[in-house]
Amino acid sequence: MTDLLGTYTKPLAYLGLLTLGKNAYFLTRQATTYLLPSTLQHYNSTKANWALVTGATDGIGFGFGQELCARGFNVILHGRNAEKLDRRRRELQTLFPEVCVAALVRDAQNLTADIDDVDAEVRDIIRRCNTTAGSGSQRDTGTLTVLINNVGGETKPSTLLKEYTFEDVQATVSRNATFAIQITRVLAAQLEENAPGLVMNVSSLAAFGLPYISIYSSTKGFMDSFTKSLRAEFAAEGKKVEVMGLRVAEVRTAGYDVKSNLFIPEARVLAAAGLDRVGCGQEIVWAYFWHWLQGLSFEYLPRWMLMKISAMKLKAIRADREAKAKSS
Repeated sequence: MTDLLGTYTKPLAYLGLLTLGKNAYFLTRQATTYLLPSTLQHYNSTKANWALVTGATDGIGFGFGQELCARGFNVILHGRNAEKLDRRRRELQTLFPEVCVAALVRDAQNLTADIDDVDAEVRDIIRRCNTTAGSGSQRDTGTLTVLINNVGGETKPSTLLKEYTFEDVQATVSRNATFAIQITRVLAAQLEENAPGLVMNVSSLAAFGLPYISIYSSTKGFMDSFTKSLRAEFAAEGKKVEVMGLRVAEVRTAGYDVKSNLFIPEARVLAAAGLDRVGCGQEIVWAYFWHWLQGLSFEYLPRWMLMKISAMKLKAIRADREAKAKSS
């Protein structure tokens, strides 16, 4: 027995050292991500280029709109409510008069074939803005170089799969996955023409697979795979279009009205953090440092423990929702 142990002692020690080194490298690389400078301005060399943000009337999407305008991009806000979208457009235009802000109306939840018209519509928006700006001032001609796929969300949190209707499933999948793929497909050629370009897909902690939000979790896992595949495809074709996924946890928004703290940032803070990660070299990265710290638990703690905690939290949300429904 002693001889047997002696035979395997060194190999096991080396294996342990290799594992320790791998984990140390993994943690160091991820931690230093938050010290690297953003390369976002690489996509706005003319100081007149455009970014399109989906789901931009509220929350993180509107936060992206604010931050992109503040950083000198012209911005196209996407939403499905034309009146609300125009109100948000005017709000940003007033705050940032030096850039152009436009609106694109499409229903991500009830997608139709007219999504193919988005390419021409975006080109027309940019052409009209460049023409208007050119008549009164000297301005470089801008092009679309950034697409942020932000639209999404779960409208029925803490719901059992068997409780969804056909329409519920279709709406959740369309809003969180199908629309992002379709609009990226339609605008891919334009981003290639205007290279360098950037596609940023907003993902979620839910991509790890959480109970009581099985459909939403699945779509986020799907989007992570889409990010990796599309990134590899552009690289294989020699196209200068960067693709990255942003993973987020809890954020204070109009639709998720919780008290903000160190681990629950305001929407614009999260958006700023996401834009600061551009150029970090990772396929999928936690946008916000404190979310990354939280996310480490999903890398190192046993899954059964994490699922038990998640189930407790989501059951509490379910109980609260049912109580409110009874009292109303």
